[in-house]
Amino acid sequence: MYPALPPPRLQVLIATHRAPGIERVAAMRLPEVEGVHYLVSWQHCMDLPEPEYFSRRRDITVHRFFGEGVSANRNNLLEYATAPFVLIADDDLIYTREQLLGALEIMERHPDTDYFSFRYDGADNKTYPEAETSLENLPKGFYQTAFEVGLNRRGEARELRFNKFFGPGAPFFTAAEDEILLYTARRNGLRCRFFPFTVCTHPGLTTGSRREVADGFYRSHGAVIALNNRRTWPLRVALNAWRSGRGRSAGLMHIWRLMHRGAVKALRADYI
Repeated sequence: MYPALPPPRLQVLIATHRAPGIERVAAMRLPEVEGVHYLVSWQHCMDLPEPEYFSRRRDITVHRFFGEGVSANRNNLLEYATAPFVLIADDDLIYTREQLLGALEIMERHPDTDYFSFRYDGADNKTYPEAETSLENLPKGFYQTAFEVGLNRRGEARELRFNKFFGPGAPFFTAAEDEILLYTARRNGLRCRFFPFTVCTHPGLTTGSRREVADGFYRSHGAVIALNNRRTWPLRVALNAWRSGRGRSAGLMHIWRLMHRGAVKALRADYI
């Protein structure tokens, strides 16, 4: 019998689904770091066996999940989390020991912050603020990606959850679950800050950077614009539709209609 591991200071919450997803998690070769534990929520797993790799890792726990939608899968992880700090993760990231300890050090050094936003390296070449900053008012051009997010579960962020009406698997708003999480945190008065620290690497392009995206992406994007800019959203939607139309396979008017429809629906909804 192995001695029990001490309670984790940080848990990394990895959402995945189907057989290829759990194989991707195994292929991440997550670093073994004292005080760090990994939780995996495996959606659409049926009665498939877990890869043998997980039986050799005492610091990884896999929970099977039979609900629908990415947001519900991430919320399942938040329900199981026990550590004071968590990082939201995907199943195709690269972490180093130094990155995990660095993120934990930042979170422990700022106990008055509820919601932490970091940065990542990847093919998107995403731009960030140059210095640590509050997200009470969003910096120009800032948008949130789920696996940049850390939460302090010792305070008000303990109850923060993803909106199940957004994200892959949702019927209308099939993206932007990450940006709606930040919107919810800000709306509820949580203390949200960005830290210019690279927490992981994402090898490929994220959905929003691809040339072809589903209609639900544009509807979701319009919703985020409207919710964060309730007075000026019509002009902002038009401008963003024009920008999105460059380098995309969809036409400008098609994109604008989808974004406008998403904006109107979001402003009228009672579940946001």
